[in-house]
Amino acid sequence: MTLKDVSQVAGLSLVTVSRALHKPESVQEQTRLRVHKAIEEIGYFPNLTARSLVSNRSDMIGVVVPILASSLFADFAQGVASALRAENKQMLLGVSQRSSENETDAVRTFIARQADAIIVTGFTHSNACRRLLANFDGPVVETWNLREERLDMAVGYDNFGAAAAMTWHLIDKGYQEIAVVGGAVENNDQAVDRRNGYLHAMRERGRPVREEFVVSVSNPTTLESGRAAIAELLSGPVRPNAVFFQADIPAIGAMMFCLSEGILIPKDVAIAGFGDLSLSAMLPVPLTTIRINARQIGETAALMVLRRLRGDPETERVFDVGYQLMMRQSA
Repeated sequence: MTLKDVSQVAGLSLVTVSRALHKPESVQEQTRLRVHKAIEEIGYFPNLTARSLVSNRSDMIGVVVPILASSLFADFAQGVASALRAENKQMLLGVSQRSSENETDAVRTFIARQADAIIVTGFTHSNACRRLLANFDGPVVETWNLREERLDMAVGYDNFGAAAAMTWHLIDKGYQEIAVVGGAVENNDQAVDRRNGYLHAMRERGRPVREEFVVSVSNPTTLESGRAAIAELLSGPVRPNAVFFQADIPAIGAMMFCLSEGILIPKDVAIAGFGDLSLSAMLPVPLTTIRINARQIGETAALMVLRRLRGDPETERVFDVGYQLMMRQSA
């Protein structure tokens, strides 16, 4: 179906139909109603690909997230979509599974589909992906962390500082043997910064860091990986009296293991997480964790993109959403 078909059904000229769609204020309301009735009757919709070739705009924003199993990244994507919807733009979503090759493929597809802007998770990219983003002529936003070497714009929080703050909290509570469990650091600058924050806090307070107390689990982290990690830690010759999980999902898995084995939290072992999932405060022993406003990260990234596309003056190219230490009964 074409505009010509719409004009024939509506009994109006092609020029009038075009004005009713693109400059509705220039025609009478009765005329607009006739046009929209004809569109509904014949099922017409515009050829957006052809329009994007003419306008050099597709009204689509590409977004890459590492996983969707975590409610944090689902909230992030929802924040992006909500901000874009207010200006009639849509989100193209890619999931990398923490693979640099998958991220590169997603970015390449976005560019081929003429995405107006690209939002990615983190600052770790393959050389090929970095070149694609550097040569892309639209806005690029890196999210979920803050680093100096950004490509364009950034929205996130200090992962290093947040992990250090939690570690200091555990030390101040009197825990002597503190272990850390984090996701694999490959292609994950957030995991690198969180581990380094823990190490910095321990050394700054003069606490020894046992090699066996620095545990890495595969990405994406799961309930099962948390159960396995704490079971191994508690079976060693030296048991930790606090375990800092650098994501809430494995922390919850560890807590379920302890409850099933009769291990008291926090008397026998304290457990802390990172992320503050909606479930974390409702556990039998509410989880001490770091709260991150994932939806705000998504909304802010989208709003920065929209301002750039409109040509508005830029007030800031880096936005820190911050973090909050949630002190609960598990530690």
